[in-house]
Amino acid sequence: MFPKITLIWLLMNYIISPALGREFFSSVHEMTKVFGYEQRMLGYMQKFLDDNQSKLDFLKARLREFEVEREEAREWGAAYFDSPLNKYLLNKRLTVDWQLVENLMETHSGKKPLARLQKVMGHKLMPKKTELEGAIDGLLRLQTVYRLEAKDIARGMLDGTDYSTQLNSEHCLDIARLALRDKHPRLAHFWSLEALQRLASGKQSEELKPQILALLVEAKAALGDYRGLNETYQELLKIQPASEEHARNYDSFLEALGGEISLNETKAVEEHPPIPKEGDTISDFHGYMLTCSGHFRPTPREQRDLRCGYMDETHPFLWIAPLKAEELSRDPLLILYHDVIYQSEIDTIRKLTTNKLKRATITSTNESVVSNVRTSQFTFLPVTEDKVLATIDRRVADMTNFNMRYAEDHQFANYGIGGHYGQHMDWFYQPSFDAGLVSSPEMGNRIATVLFYLSDVTQGGGTAFPHLRVLLKPKKYAAAFWYNLHASGVGDPRTQHGACPIISGSKWVQNRWIREFIQSDRRPCLTWDDSLATLAEIRELEKKLNAKEAASQIA
Repeated sequence: MFPKITLIWLLMNYIISPALGREFFSSVHEMTKVFGYEQRMLGYMQKFLDDNQSKLDFLKARLREFEVEREEAREWGAAYFDSPLNKYLLNKRLTVDWQLVENLMETHSGKKPLARLQKVMGHKLMPKKTELEGAIDGLLRLQTVYRLEAKDIARGMLDGTDYSTQLNSEHCLDIARLALRDKHPRLAHFWSLEALQRLASGKQSEELKPQILALLVEAKAALGDYRGLNETYQELLKIQPASEEHARNYDSFLEALGGEISLNETKAVEEHPPIPKEGDTISDFHGYMLTCSGHFRPTPREQRDLRCGYMDETHPFLWIAPLKAEELSRDPLLILYHDVIYQSEIDTIRKLTTNKLKRATITSTNESVVSNVRTSQFTFLPVTEDKVLATIDRRVADMTNFNMRYAEDHQFANYGIGGHYGQHMDWFYQPSFDAGLVSSPEMGNRIATVLFYLSDVTQGGGTAFPHLRVLLKPKKYAAAFWYNLHASGVGDPRTQHGACPIISGSKWVQNRWIREFIQSDRRPCLTWDDSLATLAEIRELEKKLNAKEAASQIA
C-alpha cells in the first residue's frame, strides 16, 4: 500500500491548505509522520458532516411541514382564515417557528470539529501548498531520468509496476504547467496531450480545455512545432474567440519568429531525447541519468577480471569473521561489502535520528545551500553519541585499513518522492577550503567514502558512477567503499557519483567520510603521480618504449 499512498500525497494539490509546516516531500520518513495526521482530519471532517447533517435533516422536516400547511391554506382560500386556530398557527409559524429556523440556519454547526481540524492542519509538521511543487518536481525527475512516458504515469504505471492510481485531467495539467515553467517543453507537451485525453464531459471540461490548449501552444512554440502551434491556436480560438491573453501570446510568438519560419513547418516531438551513440559527447548529468536508467553499463570485457570472495587480510579479527567483498571496479577501486551492518544496529540508528532530520544541503563555491540537486533529509551524529557508532567505525577500519580517529561525524539520510542527489564528488575543491566551508580543514580532504545501505528500496534509488558505468542498487546491510583521491592526494574525477531518484520505497543510508590525516602509512604515495597516469597506462607505455628500443637495436 505504501507506494500508492505516496502517489496520493503527491496529488493532494487542492486538499492541503496553507500551513506553517516543514518540508516533507524530500523524506519518506517525514511523509509517513504527516500521513498519520490525515486520519484525525478525516475524523473531524466526519463529525462536521454529522453535525451539519442533523441540522439539514431538521430543516428539511420543517420545510416539508411548512409546505404542507401552506398548500392546505392555498386550497382553502380566504376561508382558511375564518378559523382562529389557523390564524394562531400562521402567526406562530411566522414568529416562533421561523425564528427557530433562522436561528438554526445562523448556527455554525460543527464549529468544534472545524476548529480541531484547523488546529491539526496548522501543525508545524503539516506540509505547505508550496510542497506540492517539490512533489511534482520529483515526479518529473523520475520521468526524465528513467525515461517514463506521461501516459503510463497517468495510469499509475511506473517503470513496469502498476500502482493502480489514476491521474485526472486537472492533475496532468498541473504537472504540465510546472514542466513548462521549469523549461521542460517536451514533458509539458506530453502532459498537456494527456490532460486533453483525460478530459471528462461537463462544466469542468469547458473550464480546463482552454487552459490546456493555451499551455500546449506555448509548449509547441518552445519545441519549434509551428504548424502544430497554429492548429492548436485555431482550435483554442473556436472555444474562446475573445481571449485577449491568447491573442497577445500568439502575436508574441509570430513576432519572435520574425517571419523567417513558415507556420507550415512541423517537427516531430519525442518525449525524451535519443540515446547517445558510442563516442558521442555527453554532459555529466546525462551520463548520470543514463547510468541510473541502465542504458550505460560496463562491458563484459571490463567485468571479466573482477572478483568476489572473503576478505581477511586487513585485520586479525577477520581471520575468524571474514568480510564478503565484491569488486565492482579495480581502477578506481570500488568494492561492495555484503552483510556488514546488523538490524539491531539499524534499529538503534533509527532511534538516534528520530526528529533530527533536516533538508540536506550542498557545498557551493561560497556557502552551503539547499538545492534541487539534492533532495533528501539528513542529520549528523558524533561517534560519541552511542556505542553502536563506535562499533561501526571499528568495522569500517577493518574493511578499509584506514584510521577512523579523525573521520567526520556519522551522516544519516532519508530520501522522499523522487529523492536523489545529482552527480557530485565527495572530495572538496580548493575554493571550499578557502571559503572556510570545510570543517576541520587541518584533517585534509576526504580520502575515501564508505556508504552503508540501511534499507532496501522497492524501485530506483541506486548509486550511479557514470564514468565507471556502474549502477550500485541499494541492498540492505551492505556497504560500498571507494577512494575519492588518487594516491597522490589529487581528487579523482572518475569517482563522480550520484543517488538515483527513488520511484518507490524509502531509502536510508549512512555515510562515513574518512579524512587524509594520519593515513600515509595506510595508503602511501606511489612513485609516480597517478592523477596523470594509471598504472595500466604506465605499463602500456613501458611496453611501447621497450618494443621501440628493441626494434632500434635490431636495426
